[in-house]
Amino acid sequence: MQSNPPVQKTVVFSLNLCKYMCQDTCKLTGGVRMDKNTVVVIGSGLAALTAARELSGHFNVMIFTKNPLGASSWKAQGGIAAAIHETDNGKQHYMDTMDAGLNHNDPEAVSVLVKEGKDAVAGLIASGMKFDQGLGLEGAHSVRRIFHAGGDRTGKKMMEHVLSDCSDLMIDEQRRVIDLAVSGGVCKGVIVKDIHTGALEYVAASAVIIATGGCGGLYDVTSNDPALIGDGLAMAYRAGAALTDMEFVQFHPTLLYKNNTAYGLISEAVRGEGAVLVNGRGERMMGWHPRKDLAPRDVISRTLASFAANREDIWLDVTKVKKFRERFPGAAALCTQAGVRLEDGRIPVRPGAHFSIGGIETSLNGESTLLGLYAVGEAACTGVHGANRLASNSLLETLVFGKKAARHIIFQYAKAFEHAGITGHWKEEAPPAALPSISMIRQMVTRCAGIEKDENGLKELLAWLKDCRIESHFHSFRGYWPLEAIEVSNGLITADLLASSSLARSESRGTHFRRDLPNTENVKWRRRRIRQQLTQQTQGEVQTK
Repeated sequence: MQSNPPVQKTVVFSLNLCKYMCQDTCKLTGGVRMDKNTVVVIGSGLAALTAARELSGHFNVMIFTKNPLGASSWKAQGGIAAAIHETDNGKQHYMDTMDAGLNHNDPEAVSVLVKEGKDAVAGLIASGMKFDQGLGLEGAHSVRRIFHAGGDRTGKKMMEHVLSDCSDLMIDEQRRVIDLAVSGGVCKGVIVKDIHTGALEYVAASAVIIATGGCGGLYDVTSNDPALIGDGLAMAYRAGAALTDMEFVQFHPTLLYKNNTAYGLISEAVRGEGAVLVNGRGERMMGWHPRKDLAPRDVISRTLASFAANREDIWLDVTKVKKFRERFPGAAALCTQAGVRLEDGRIPVRPGAHFSIGGIETSLNGESTLLGLYAVGEAACTGVHGANRLASNSLLETLVFGKKAARHIIFQYAKAFEHAGITGHWKEEAPPAALPSISMIRQMVTRCAGIEKDENGLKELLAWLKDCRIESHFHSFRGYWPLEAIEVSNGLITADLLASSSLARSESRGTHFRRDLPNTENVKWRRRRIRQQLTQQTQGEVQTK
């Protein structure tokens, strides 16, 4: 990879476990848990459970989650892609993935996804997972290769299937992971806070897996649970792990949107079965594109956003979709909830933040740049999705890379070893004064770093973050902050990462569109990645590589 000199940010790195403790005391508030064979998993979606299930026979697996039903896996409607049918092949799935990602993808990661993904889906079927008959077609796929379950409730059905085999796993909802514990450049575990008593505890672990999803909750309109604001991304950054490709956030074209409220996602599979996007006059919006309503998501989202900016209504015409209620029960339920009459044949839609393509930089085995820390699922960035994720590759990613991370941990850490003891009281630090609300962060990120971005807007967002004393959030010990303040802190950090990365990529590619730099043919940027990392030299870096 070519590289440029790093763009410096003035930040302070001090996330060292011992620095969080008062050195003149010998008692640790909340106690110390020392377990030789523990792996901590943060998150409870499909990537988290896939890894935890694989690890459970070898380690004491502790799963901490912010909201067990808030994981994006439960809401995944489109399906899971795999080149299993005789009319399909892995090479074509590979090419479709690379094309959708504008060749910004890591080729090796795509090869692994396609090859091992095929085996993963076959294994699911062999284990009793029931998929619907017939394969679906979605945007940017050249053939039908999408497996669905329960119509448009694939994620829910897959989660239920995996959970049925996880009865021995304990999911802790009463303690929240607030930071990673790092000492000597190694992740030694996590710091957790009891949501009822506020008690702090250091949980020692051989390895920690972040599977907290993305940051769609930083936008006003999103298919994600609003609580997904980048907690895991912010914690990893504070700990010194590198993050990459944070400028790439995928917007899904069709969220049911009525009366300024987003009710949920209308699956791309609906368009695969004949639905088309029209304006208030019934005129097709995507007729100009060779793939029409199955064009890549970034293309459709930008097109619809331009109509929305002109205050035009956007509708999904479903009159040609046969047996809509039977085929798409989830979408039908959303319509009922929103008071949309399917008999009218049209659903009001709007693009919304859907998937964080960037995240914690990892190897194909889930290793981050911080020893002992792994990341999987939407929180991770292997480079597999490039600049724009191919539809229905996300569930596939959770299975493939969740399993690979677990197997690597088994290989690396199966032999038990002692963790060094930590003593002392936690330092007490108050949160910065006048923290903004999550709602205000959403407004700023949506306006300045949405579907279309430019230098002025990004600099405005970064200046606002500076006024919010963003630098103080990189190094403070947040144990005594209210949980709400910690969430705001994580949201601010993630917004800063997103804006800094977007400003550094001086081109448009895939989901990253700069209206002031619309050129998408800059070959030198094709494989360059924006990398952000705090270092022990007290300097944060934004660099291309």
